[in-house]
Amino acid sequence: MRTRVFWALGVLLGLALAVQPGQRIPEFALWDPQGNLVTPATLKKPAVLVFWASWCPVCRAEFPGLHKVAEETGVPFYVISREPKDTKEVVLAYMKAYPRFIPLLASDRDKPHEVANRFKVLGQPWTFVVDAEAKVVALFAGRAGREALLDALLLAGVEVP
Repeated sequence: MRTRVFWALGVLLGLALAVQPGQRIPEFALWDPQGNLVTPATLKKPAVLVFWASWCPVCRAEFPGLHKVAEETGVPFYVISREPKDTKEVVLAYMKAYPRFIPLLASDRDKPHEVANRFKVLGQPWTFVVDAEAKVVALFAGRAGREALLDALLLAGVEVP
């Protein structure tokens, strides 16, 4: 019981500290797999940013549902590992099962886990839905349910199925 209480308090604290709806996303510069530099200015928007880790069982459970939403809506889902040990090779191998996701990789300027710190992400998965102005319209700490995610995409200006 205590473990659940501490976990819930941690999630609430994390949500209070993270980038909030209405705020612009922090600056970052990461590479996509084709070698293009991705920044908040170059993101295809609206977009979804998902912070994850290759070892995370919740991420593994959530990704098939997120991928289905990406396929159905055509919205770009950028995935950023917050695990410093997730190498480019690990990330790209993991993402082979999710071709609609755009993994963002370390650049000369930024590392993915540093970007997670700028968003004040305290765990994984954490999902941010961003509108055309790069403002957060919704965030999810833990699993993002399908209906809640579709509602957030509506708020971001996306026509959903």
